[in-house]
Amino acid sequence: MHLYLYGKKKFLGDLIEGKKGIRLSDIVHYSLLDNDLMRDNELEKNFTLDKNKVGIQINGYSLDTLAMPKNPSILLRPDRCFCVCFSTKKSDATLFSRFNADVCIEIDLDRLLEVLRHAVSTFVGMDVVHGPVTYYPDVMADPIPDIQSSLFYKRALYSVESEYRVALTIPRGKKRFKSPDGFEMDIFSDDPNDLHHLFISGNTPDINKYYISGVFFVE
Repeated sequence: MHLYLYGKKKFLGDLIEGKKGIRLSDIVHYSLLDNDLMRDNELEKNFTLDKNKVGIQINGYSLDTLAMPKNPSILLRPDRCFCVCFSTKKSDATLFSRFNADVCIEIDLDRLLEVLRHAVSTFVGMDVVHGPVTYYPDVMADPIPDIQSSLFYKRALYSVESEYRVALTIPRGKKRFKSPDGFEMDIFSDDPNDLHHLFISGNTPDINKYYISGVFFVE
């Protein structure tokens, strides 16, 4: 499967040339983007359910949803993680414009996952998760959102992006990274001006370009 990473050449040039590997960002980063078309609250997913089409039970007791003054809602909070967002659309003119991009990098998903899984293999409890984004309407009738996969949901207004996400999950309760020589640092920062990013880089350009199968520029 091939995925497509849109952006500016001045930022993605090192990846294209193999000087650095892929960058995964604290998921909060996508909540603070300057681009209004891309920015979304990634730490809260609010699903409004159609009270005429859903049933709710609490401890075996069925609630009368029709008697509710408005549609019930479910607020889910995905665990914080490091993520990179791709599209399944290749060199798409609409996305070049939407993302203010001048380059689109074609990524071989299987090869990327191979590199990421090897990179995190020494971090106990850290995992690689991936999948297409499900876009949900303002009012949902069916299906009810999968609570375990809230990272992979976005509001329907973003559906033009046809997004596919790859993320590195961090065990709950894990607060700091520690290097073999004893250096420690916080995994996440709560300072919006100092959010953390992970570059998964190899020792040679060939490793960093191992999963790149094409590069397309705006004509």
